[in-house]
Amino acid sequence: MKTIFRPATSALISGLIVLAMGSGQAVAADDDAAKLKELERAMTAPGEGEPAKKKMRTRAIVFDNAGSPAAASAPAPAAALDCANLPPDVKANAVDFAIQFQVGSAKISPTSEATLGSIAKILTLAPDRCVLVEGHTDITGNADKNLALSRDRANSVVNYIAGKAGIERKRLVPLGKGSSTPAAGLDPRDPKNRRVVFKVVAG
Repeated sequence: MKTIFRPATSALISGLIVLAMGSGQAVAADDDAAKLKELERAMTAPGEGEPAKKKMRTRAIVFDNAGSPAAASAPAPAAALDCANLPPDVKANAVDFAIQFQVGSAKISPTSEATLGSIAKILTLAPDRCVLVEGHTDITGNADKNLALSRDRANSVVNYIAGKAGIERKRLVPLGKGSSTPAAGLDPRDPKNRRVVFKVVAG
């Protein structure tokens, strides 16, 4: 009886290991899919303040004079695309991704290219939206080097996305945060703090 059950038990354990590994990959894929959906919602959700502002401007134009509509509508697109001069406290919807890079480098790992390709497609959904791209690190190592590395990685992601999807480079604002802003609920030394956060400006 022992000889009969040993191979069966061994096969069962092997099967469980395979299943465990498969479920881990499935969880990671599900996590990425959920975050991509979240980013898509942030990109396609209308800035609720925007329509109201436009209506108020039109009413003001109607009451003021007939010659001003063209002048009043001109600043709006310029302001929408002026991503380089956003205030520090600008309202934005943040979604973070665990983008992989080569160790100690800003070179994007091939394992993250598919995710970045999907992000690039989503960012084309609203061509008038500004997106802050923040690089983050954990607290281990030299703070100045971490800050520089996070800045380089944010730039690397912006360049990749702009090249991949033909998005206007000025819409994407790369920022290096170093270890200054750990993810909520994580120990600052946790490697999960090494992430790239996409902040879609609400408008």
